[in-house]
Amino acid sequence: MRRRSLLAASTALALALPSAAHAQQAPAPAPAATDAEAQDTAAADIIVTATKANERLLDVPASVSVVSATDLLEQGAVRFTDYAAQVPGLSLTSARQGVTQVVVRGITTGAAQPGSTTAFYVDEAPVGSVNAYTGGNAITPDLDPSDLSQVEVLKGPQGTLYGAGAVGGLLKFTTAAPDFNDLAGRASVGLNGVSGGRKLGYAARAALNVPLVTDRLTFRASGFYRFDPGYIDNVNPRIGRNDVNEAVVTGGRGVLSMRFGPDVSLDLSALLQDTITQGSNAVDLDAATLRPVSGDLKQDRSAPERGLTKLRLYNATLRADLGGIDLVSSTTFQKILNRDNVDSRRNFVPLYQLVGSLLGPVLGFRIPADVGLLTRFVKTTDRWSQELRATANDLGGFLDLQVGGYWTHEDDVNQLSIDYFSQTTGAPYVLPPFANAQILSTYEEWSAFGNARVKLGDRFDVLGGIRVAHDDQTYYQNYSGLLILASARQPSLIASGTESATVTTWMVSPRFRPTDDLTLYGRVATGYRPGGPNPAPPTGNIPNTFSPDELIQYEVGVKAQTADRTLSADAALFYTNWDKIQIQTSAGGFNFIVNSPGSARSQGAELTLRYNPTRAFNVTLNTAYTDAKLQDDAPAAGGLDGDRLPYVPKWSGSIVADYSIPLGGDAALTLGGTANYVGDRVSDYSNRFPKRLGDYATFDLRAGLAAGNLSLNAFVRNLTDERQILVATPQATAPSATPGALYAGAIIQPRTAGVEAAIRF
Repeated sequence: MRRRSLLAASTALALALPSAAHAQQAPAPAPAATDAEAQDTAAADIIVTATKANERLLDVPASVSVVSATDLLEQGAVRFTDYAAQVPGLSLTSARQGVTQVVVRGITTGAAQPGSTTAFYVDEAPVGSVNAYTGGNAITPDLDPSDLSQVEVLKGPQGTLYGAGAVGGLLKFTTAAPDFNDLAGRASVGLNGVSGGRKLGYAARAALNVPLVTDRLTFRASGFYRFDPGYIDNVNPRIGRNDVNEAVVTGGRGVLSMRFGPDVSLDLSALLQDTITQGSNAVDLDAATLRPVSGDLKQDRSAPERGLTKLRLYNATLRADLGGIDLVSSTTFQKILNRDNVDSRRNFVPLYQLVGSLLGPVLGFRIPADVGLLTRFVKTTDRWSQELRATANDLGGFLDLQVGGYWTHEDDVNQLSIDYFSQTTGAPYVLPPFANAQILSTYEEWSAFGNARVKLGDRFDVLGGIRVAHDDQTYYQNYSGLLILASARQPSLIASGTESATVTTWMVSPRFRPTDDLTLYGRVATGYRPGGPNPAPPTGNIPNTFSPDELIQYEVGVKAQTADRTLSADAALFYTNWDKIQIQTSAGGFNFIVNSPGSARSQGAELTLRYNPTRAFNVTLNTAYTDAKLQDDAPAAGGLDGDRLPYVPKWSGSIVADYSIPLGGDAALTLGGTANYVGDRVSDYSNRFPKRLGDYATFDLRAGLAAGNLSLNAFVRNLTDERQILVATPQATAPSATPGALYAGAIIQPRTAGVEAAIRF
């Protein structure tokens, strides 16, 4: 209650002191702006591209949040978890780097939901898997901000613009644009340390822009290396390793830009990023109290839980002005690889002992008393995408029209194997396989879309859109091992399936602009996730396919700014109805997907206030209220009518402030701070022992010194060293509320302090 009162008081203060935007500026046409350059453009219009047009944020008839990459670097924010609270209506779960589920406006069924409800793009390139079989809900790009311009979050269903998967919204990374005229570069090095960690983290970043032919051909390249220190210790007596969740993140981007005259351009780009982790961010918790059982920031794992996430993204974007018609063609190929090792002794050893006691005498093996189980997950996605769209504005003086087509094809592999080892020595045991599983799937989609804005006068228009999409999917599974033999009485379980569906999404959005500085809008939009063929567990009696789930959202909003742009405000109210919800459930130890017979609804409000009275001072307030609940019982998930949707805070928000002090000449000192608040959340549905995860507030401070081409930035995140749980999952085959039973709880990063020095030329 005290924190809610604090948030309410802060909101009232921000309203009294007209609040403001923090460094969310138009994408720079040159390498990333320096601190001083960002200050010089503080009053510029914010330009967004996620609507597939370059529009002022003030004019977009939808709720959009923008965070600049310059701000992220100054704050030392390099992951979703570092800046999620600065985006109203955005929440997440993350148990390790490289594996994060991003949720917009509460559209989620929890950490184990089958497919993502948020779409991801890097410029014109879609990223991630669309189908439900490769963990697309969590294998999402978490890009280092070294070569970004800004991050845009478009809220609400985006089915007409982005098709399948964008039921909650869209997160778009906009990269820094090449410069065709000037040779320029930037390099930086940084150090950081985290409370509870024993090693220093460090990072090096560099970017270089090289014009090859003035106004015709240029090349921009960037790269980074980052070592993120760990803060979780494994207290297992055999392993006994500190900082097991340390990570190495490396990557880079190259883009060759060509102009074939003033009206035609081509960008060829490649983006690469690898994340290597030595363990998860989880600690061991008592199931009844959620208190640590092994100590603060401690876990007990009898096997290393290493992880690897690799992203390779290649894109060719052609743009042409055909005399009143703007044509864009985007061709993308991506490869995603995710590998995770999980110590499963608590989850599966009791089940293995039961199966082994039944089959051991028959097959002639004996279960060692100290047997441990290590589960290895390997997931890959190879995906091609092609979009072609044409836009014509002011047809007849009253119509803007956009039409296009889209195609994507992906091949996915999801494999699981469980290995035996001695918990005493770590040596492997050679025993009949307990479980091996392989799922091979494909997804192909063809769609056509159109958007039209009809101008009914100088100040009023209506935007409408429609998209018709058809998908075809194939599925093949091969399960084998002792678990299959015990359940299905056969050595392997092989099955295949197909699915196809045609889905139509639509959107209508009236907009009224009484002045150039005020926009009132309404929006009704739909979205969906594709269905698919179902796995075939040995229990049987499940549907062969599951259907697309469907969502409709109603939104009204207002955007305004003063004539001098010192004060602006974005506010929105929304109501969402979500039907045929896809839920991952299980029987006999095997997972499959069903559609819930009931529905869920999410309703709430979002507010962003920006106050920039001078170029030297700016303040931003972000706050959101999201009430997301089941409307009916969801037996497959264990949910009851009225249960909150998992991991969605009712209240969240942030206050960001920065002030620049001239020091003479071109030198300036910048001081800033951020207060973040995340409300309480619920981990699971009621008859599966939900865990209430408490609310928390974190405070960040930063300071920067810039002079000429040199800059030095220092930061402290989570100043008060707050502890709170991001996600909690049972370390057993079923959830529990029994004292002594164990859960794994991923914790927010403790207090982190760092410094970065940069030079540009």
